Amino acid sequence: MAKQGGTSGKPQGHKVALVRMDATFFFERAVRSLDRHDLPRALKYFRKVVEYEPGNPVNHCNLAGVLSELGDYQASNEVLERVLLELDPKMYECYFYMANNFANLGLYDLAQEYASRYLEVDPEGEFAEEAEEMLDILVTEFGTRMVRRRRDGRIRLRGDEDVARRFLEDGRFLDAAAYLEAKIQESSDATVDRNNLSLAYYYLGDVEKAIDTAIGVLELQPGNLHAVCNLAIFYRSAGKEEQTQALLDQLRRLRPIQPELAYKLGTTMGILQEHRTAYDIFNHLVRFLPRPEAPVVHALAAAAGNLGRLRKAARLWEEVQALDPSSGIGRYYEEVVREAINRGLEALPVSYQYVLPYADTTRLSGPGSEDPGAKLGRELWPPESVVRSSLMWVLRHGDPVTKRQVIPLVVSFGGEDVERALRFLLLDDDEYLPVKQAALKGMFELQPEEIVEIGLPSRILPVNFRPESARSLAGRPEWQRIVQLAVQELQGRGETTLAKVAMEIWSEFTQLIHLQAPRVRKPELWAGALECAARHRCHLPFSRKEVAERYKVSQQGLGDRLWLIIETCMLTD
Repeated sequence: MAKQGGTSGKPQGHKVALVRMDATFFFERAVRSLDRHDLPRALKYFRKVVEYEPGNPVNHCNLAGVLSELGDYQASNEVLERVLLELDPKMYECYFYMANNFANLGLYDLAQEYASRYLEVDPEGEFAEEAEEMLDILVTEFGTRMVRRRRDGRIRLRGDEDVARRFLEDGRFLDAAAYLEAKIQESSDATVDRNNLSLAYYYLGDVEKAIDTAIGVLELQPGNLHAVCNLAIFYRSAGKEEQTQALLDQLRRLRPIQPELAYKLGTTMGILQEHRTAYDIFNHLVRFLPRPEAPVVHALAAAAGNLGRLRKAARLWEEVQALDPSSGIGRYYEEVVREAINRGLEALPVSYQYVLPYADTTRLSGPGSEDPGAKLGRELWPPESVVRSSLMWVLRHGDPVTKRQVIPLVVSFGGEDVERALRFLLLDDDEYLPVKQAALKGMFELQPEEIVEIGLPSRILPVNFRPESARSLAGRPEWQRIVQLAVQELQGRGETTLAKVAMEIWSEFTQLIHLQAPRVRKPELWAGALECAARHRCHLPFSRKEVAERYKVSQQGLGDRLWLIIETCMLTD
């Protein structure tokens, strides 16, 4: 079971044998002990390996394996959790090991949850077959309510390998800013992270901070096209037209060879209403790329629509639908442009971003503005329209990625059918977690009158989404004390953005837990858990032991409350 660990060289042979007491020395003895089935001695040696090489996640996994063999499943899971949170979040096999440990502890719901999580993040992984077999046994013996899996056509969202980009695409701008600020502290010259951070600040409404960050990128790397494009948009948003025009003069002359940079430039020019330039850039891309992808063809269609070439745009969106039929984006815009033609409109002001329009309004058009395509869509599509009907069909039967894009749009329409669809998604135990997260956000916006039931891994949670329902809970002194302690601690450590994330989580948690509120005997326990939850949400490493020491509380108590917050707010992703 042991993997190869230790990196130091072996001792050289001499007349007098010199024994080097390093990680390799103890690793070899640990493996020999395993071969002799001497688990206590193997445990002792693997602890030494970890002591000599604490930063090697494989060593920790070997230690966890021996602890599991000895029956100390809780300690094994604590080691595996540390690997994922502090050493290597992409060591996905830890989820499978933890599933085995939970099954041995008799915690079958958690075993199902972690086996399913392993299959979601690594569907072709080394233990995929064993994980599927485990789920079959658990389902047969204990039922299917807790299983979250996608065996056929398993889909992972775009940006799974890029946390910051995924945060930005999901509209989680506070999380993105907190995550990127921490990353930049580790590597101050990371231009990609700085560009993304400038976007996060912009979407949060802090345009001046976004401008300063983009300028900082150009100081590190003059001519960085992403920074120049971002800065032009920021200047326009801030009303600095002279600076905007200076950058536009520079951008109009550029024709990047790399498709990624050309796409960035074309999208930027479209956002800045330079539709002729955008059309030329995307037309060149479509003509010269061997196999143009749907987002590029969509961008060309958007440029054509904005220029008044509506029939050309309609043909292009037909092509988008053929290239990417599962998303429904091509069909969606084709309906819009044909309706515009029928109404005799001269142009169609639609976004260049390859998402459904309402999602684009909240994520990509900038603070305080509305995508005109979304506004036009709400004017054109009454409840009985074909487009609305197709969107509701996608919400019930579409793939997870498309469902997530559709939810914000149908929420903007409102109506009893939308509320019923979201209720179904929230109660469905087999639904993909990011879809349930989007449905939860939609319910916060809809604020339905009746109680909503949410299917969580360990229970069914009743929630009253009316704003007044949580005020009495959030207003209690002991609950106010919790968020005050966490915010003070984070601000004292200079993590102001993370403190805002903690406040956001606490607001959601008090709303969701109101009808089943636990007693608060020690606010410090909850405050420590809240800090951990904020770091977890932003994918920032943390030591539960260190946090418990700072708040002067027990690790076990902190862990119990952390899990309750994570589960209730659906923070696992």
